[in-house]
This record gives sequence, structure tokens and C-alpha cells, in this order.
Amino acid sequence: MMGRKEDCQNKLEFIDLNDFVPSNHILRQIKDKIDFTFIYDKMEKYYSKLGRKSLDPVLLFKMLLLGYLFNIESERELEQEVILNIAYRWFLGLDLSDPVPDHSTFSQNRRRRFKDSSVFQEIFDHIISLCIEKGFVTGVVIVTDSTHIKASAAKEKVQRVVLEKTPSQYINTLEEEAKKIEKEHEKKRIDSGKKKK
Repeated sequence: MMGRKEDCQNKLEFIDLNDFVPSNHILRQIKDKIDFTFIYDKMEKYYSKLGRKSLDPVLLFKMLLLGYLFNIESERELEQEVILNIAYRWFLGLDLSDPVPDHSTFSQNRRRRFKDSSVFQEIFDHIISLCIEKGFVTGVVIVTDSTHIKASAAKEKVQRVVLEKTPSQYINTLEEEAKKIEKEHEKKRIDSGKKKK
């Protein structure tokens, strides 16, 4: 007899995201070997002692690291990928029901909170250098054309990530994408008869 899966997914379950991330996943290795707490000391002076709590800066930089390692070139796309990918959520310490930081948080932090400082780029560069030092990424930037490249897809084999951009090129790409989206939104506002921001 042919079985049919019922279209019902509303049962209550207790799950541990740790069970869903393979033991040889690069994010598991990074989480085990890189201490991101240095970020708190470097960022403390950029946050007020008063008011409501901000987004955790370690979470912010870990998300950017995900984008850099997995070649996600848009903050909007990065937000969507974190929403969908269990390994990313696990790496960031987010449960399935936790909200993912909005894409605009990244560009707003770069432009406002760290506007007159190079600390944002310095921290990101330091994180990448730690990944290179631990052997998670090669530190070599590659350029390819449309030539076929043989894949190495053995499940048991863990390879270092080969970077396609330097950390500063990646941050610049994100900034350009954010500016492009803002221009598109501003054009739509003006076209619909609203005042320019």
C-alpha cells in the first residue's frame, strides 16, 4: 500500500540544533577553536551604558563571517540564508524561533556607529586572520573564469575554504549593495509622489 505523508507540521517537539550539524562541518570547527569574545572589549566604547540592549556585536560579526566564507554578497541574502540554514543558526547561537537580525542592521552599524572609525574593518580582518591561522581558510584569493573545475565532494573529506575576496573587498561589496538598494527605495518614494528623505 502506498503511504502518504500528511500535510501537518504542528506538533510540539524539543530539538537540539547541535544534533543537526555534522561533526566535520567547518562551522563546528570554527566555533570550537576561535574565541570571539575579544570583540566585546574592542566594541565597548562604541555603545552607551544607558538605554536598551543592542544586537550582540559578536552575533553581527559571526553573521558577516558566514557571508564571507560562503560567498553571500548581499546583507538581504545573508539574512535569508540564516533564516533557512540550521548550521548557520547553530553557529550564531540562535534557536529556530529566535528572530534573525534585519539586513539593515549591518549597514546602519557601519555608517552610524562606526562611521569615523576603522574598528569594524579591523575586527573583521582579525577574525579572518584567526581563521587563516587555524587553517580554516587559505588566505589565498582566487580568480576563475568559466573553465570547468573538478569538485571534491567526498563526505568525509574536510577542506579549507578558499576565499574569493579580501575581507575589505567583501565589506565594500556589502556596502555597495546596501547603497544600491537605498537608491532604488528612494527612487520609488519620489516616483510615488513622496518627499525625498
